[in-house]
Amino acid sequence: MQGPADFPLFPEAVSSDRHHRQALAAADSASNCRTTATASPLRKQVPTVEQSPAMQRLLRLLQRKADLSVSDMAAEAFVGINTLACGGYVSALKKAGYIHVSGWRKTRRGFSTPLYSRGDQPDLPRPEYDDAERAAPGMDLVVSALQRRGPMSYTEIAGSTGLSLHTIKNSGYLTALRTQKRVHICGWRRARKGPMTPIYDAGVGSDVAKPETFSSAEKSRRYRERKDLLQGDRSLAAQTSRLLSRNSAARVSAQPAPDR
Repeated sequence: MQGPADFPLFPEAVSSDRHHRQALAAADSASNCRTTATASPLRKQVPTVEQSPAMQRLLRLLQRKADLSVSDMAAEAFVGINTLACGGYVSALKKAGYIHVSGWRKTRRGFSTPLYSRGDQPDLPRPEYDDAERAAPGMDLVVSALQRRGPMSYTEIAGSTGLSLHTIKNSGYLTALRTQKRVHICGWRRARKGPMTPIYDAGVGSDVAKPETFSSAEKSRRYRERKDLLQGDRSLAAQTSRLLSRNSAARVSAQPAPDR
């Protein structure tokens, strides 16, 4: 019995013109129709290597080249990327022992793209992602905005860079930039309602520690102080007005009476 590595493959075509691609697509479609004729109408049945010209082209490709992503294989073997990723072809080849994950390609979000090679071997684990190595155009926009406009909150950064507020809060840009010592927290802004907001600045610097949250008693005391201060301002204005009125009346009464 032949194993996955010894599976006999059909001779590879050498033409790559439009007619050849159309012929390959037609062969794939016919193969899929044959293998799914008796399958459930709700779920397509994944063809076997013996039944699928597309799978045979993939294996021939991986015999020549190693460490290919799904998009690489789709482009070079003339197979739809949706067929590979969503149609179960890659999973079926892995399950049968024809291919394995031999590496990972680093993207803007980390090592997120698996690379495949021929052979029945254990999959290479996904590497840990390190913020110190992260790079993205959005991160450069954040640093440029802080250098240009000075310290800002994440809401102000979003408005200055054109990035969405969701991106600034959830993409991890600010965390990665702090790890890389490109920005730092230079202060905190207290809000009347809600949590305190960190204020970011460009350049190397030590992060300012987050102040402690006011207790209920402290919040009540500060409220009374603001209220007394406002009342004091109004009382002072009233006293000043009354004082000016009294001085004016005193000057009028101090004038000498006219001669008769």
